[in-house]
Amino acid sequence: MDVMTIRLATRPDDIAAVKSLFTDYLRFIEDYLGQSLSFQGTEREFADFPHTYDALWLAELNGKPVGAVGLKPFADQTAELKRLWVSPDARGHAFGQRLCKACIAGARAHRYTRLLLDTDRGLNHANAIYEALGFSDVPRYYDNPMDSRFMALDL
Repeated sequence: MDVMTIRLATRPDDIAAVKSLFTDYLRFIEDYLGQSLSFQGTEREFADFPHTYDALWLAELNGKPVGAVGLKPFADQTAELKRLWVSPDARGHAFGQRLCKACIAGARAHRYTRLLLDTDRGLNHANAIYEALGFSDVPRYYDNPMDSRFMALDL
């Protein structure tokens, strides 16, 4: 029987695992989109990792890091759900949904009143998760040159 866990990443090895998973995410997204995400300030984000985040969550399958998500401050009482990623070999265990729920709960615990995210319209599974959790479409909230989908959840 598989052992699945999701926990707040606080230990140095947890944070290193999240950083590695986020790097995998960036590689996947940039390959998928055929362009860099450097316009999001990724160089600065990873140079100062994890200090641009309020919290990080790590998913493990049988003790192996397989997924992560971050809660990043945006403005006032608004934060962003960032870098949701589940390794391809760990999909099918609802880690994406469980990581999002952890991030939503974390945003509430940090007393945010709104949670934003952006995603690619072609990432059907991710879009379905966000919609099922109550996120809805909003206007573009930052300078993004891609045809991204922008979503928000009032907490």
